[in-house]
Amino acid sequence: MNVLISDGRITEITSKKITSYDLKINGFGKFLTPGLMDSHAHVSSIPGMGFGVEPVAIKNPKLAQAYFEQQPRSFLFYGVTQILDPNPGVSFDYFTSAPQHPDYFRCEVLTSKNTFPYVEKADDLSRSMFTYLIDESAEATAENSVERLIGKIADSGASCIKLYFEDGYGNANQWATLSTNTLKRIKLAAKKYNLLIVAHANALDMQQLALVAGVDVIAHGMWNWGQYNREQNIPKEISNTLNKMINDEVAYMPTQRVIAGLGEVMDPTIGNSPEFTSITPKPLIDWYKTTEAQWFKEELRAGFDRMPDQSISDAFLYGRIRKGNKVIQYLKSADHPILLASDFPGSPSFANQPGLTTYQEMKAMVTAGLSLEEVLAAATINNAKQFKIENDYGTVEVGKVANLLLLKTNPLDSIESWNRIETIILHGDPIARESLVVNK
Repeated sequence: MNVLISDGRITEITSKKITSYDLKINGFGKFLTPGLMDSHAHVSSIPGMGFGVEPVAIKNPKLAQAYFEQQPRSFLFYGVTQILDPNPGVSFDYFTSAPQHPDYFRCEVLTSKNTFPYVEKADDLSRSMFTYLIDESAEATAENSVERLIGKIADSGASCIKLYFEDGYGNANQWATLSTNTLKRIKLAAKKYNLLIVAHANALDMQQLALVAGVDVIAHGMWNWGQYNREQNIPKEISNTLNKMINDEVAYMPTQRVIAGLGEVMDPTIGNSPEFTSITPKPLIDWYKTTEAQWFKEELRAGFDRMPDQSISDAFLYGRIRKGNKVIQYLKSADHPILLASDFPGSPSFANQPGLTTYQEMKAMVTAGLSLEEVLAAATINNAKQFKIENDYGTVEVGKVANLLLLKTNPLDSIESWNRIETIILHGDPIARESLVVNK
């Protein structure tokens, strides 16, 4: 077929010859797909440093600048033409002001001073990331009430609200969560303003709480099974929870790369691959080898009582990921749609890098048992439908935004085809993939 693009949109798809155009891209023998959407990526966060307001980033402003300049190009290199950022932080303007960047959508975080993630922050600068801090006792007319703050989020142009269902890392439970009454008020106000609710929840009890609250999307694999952690198969309580997710049509973001990034950061060779070096500025790669950059690895070592690095890595890569894969397989058996969402970078680990993490998340989906067709849907139309932008994105159709990829090989034959992109087309403008490489 021949595809005609005008003013950044697809205007014609035909088997007939098109004779009037300004530029021709020869796709003979190649494969045209929609651009990919990563519906969970934090563009303010610098792998190995933090959210750009953390002390490590402040001490290294030139490294941070080099990273922010390259980051949108790295996403495009791996075919990501749309991003949803569920916690924009304070530095997302670096991303949106770049000459070339994926189309950017965002949620805004609604939390309180008594709950995660605000309660975990130790300094005023980090706390400044949270603009919408609710007072749970405030009446609807008060400035910091649920209702007023959600109205402000809607007015800001956000696509969704992000809530954190997190009472403690792993099996810990030292933090409070939002009250049942507050969650009911949030649901009612979100519905009034037509805002989706995306829930951070990675443990059985927290995902159960999120489902009761009526969220629209659950982000993260169910990695912590509570008292069932040692079970080999999915126990009844977990399958019942997943059945509620299916019946309530709550979308699911596995974000398996969160766990992989925690395990892989313990590998001293993680930054040596061509995939890594092609999209990561060399000064940053050099910094990752310094003593200063090992701070997060030291935190992991302390958290695991100084276990050998390989044992720490195995705990993530072969323990928690296995649980996440079982959940994906269960949802797949019910034909429940999965969303491509990497949660880049997912932690202060520098093992995850922009764009590359999205591609690795797609590979993880195949490892978990999804077909190549299901991965394609997760990366394109599923995300577009879930976030109500399917009129503009998700398929190659007349009228849609011309965010497209030209691949050298068929992505329905091999997942590696997504690493064989020849041209990225962003709003109708072709970008040669090789032009996005940072270290030539």
